[in-house]
Amino acid sequence: MTLAALWVKESYLQIHCSTLMPREWVWEMDSIEQQLDELEHRGVELERKLRSIENDVPEDGLLVDWFKLIHEKHMLVRRESELIYIFKQQNLEQRQADVEYELRCLLNKPDKDWTDDDRIREKVLMEELVTIIEQRNAIVNSLDEDRQREEEEDKMLEAMIKKKEFRKDSEADSKKKGKFKPMKVLKLLGNKPDSKNRSPKEKS
Repeated sequence: MTLAALWVKESYLQIHCSTLMPREWVWEMDSIEQQLDELEHRGVELERKLRSIENDVPEDGLLVDWFKLIHEKHMLVRRESELIYIFKQQNLEQRQADVEYELRCLLNKPDKDWTDDDRIREKVLMEELVTIIEQRNAIVNSLDEDRQREEEEDKMLEAMIKKKEFRKDSEADSKKKGKFKPMKVLKLLGNKPDSKNRSPKEKS
């Protein structure tokens, strides 16, 4: 792959990726953690209410509140994952700028002044540049895939809230199998989605 082709890919990546200052990144990550803690407390209270009526059919209002809380939680976790992608992307972008600068310095040298070490170094830098571009492309692809999946999840959850399909299904099942058990819903929907990437401070 030529250097020109790599720069074309770089333009594509700049269009698809946001930029955050380190201070902004840390502030937003901390804000998300605080909001997740608040949602956790709200979830505990909602779960307590649902447990208290475990042997009865729960009110629609409680179920709708539970679904909305789950949706809020998912949105925060998604943003957290996106911020981690941005953090990785910006580190790769900085490394790419360093590699490109060194390459330009080499390419500006007259051919007659090139040494064997220069040619070896050019090859190493080109290979590193290709690797960086591939890694940045993989991040963009992952973001696109996540967003598509999240859109489908949001549509399903919104349908459950608006049409109360869950309520209707539970009533039909209760006639055949006995009374509805809301704790099954808590186990199914209450878990925090797994994030493929966690922040550096969480890994430490």
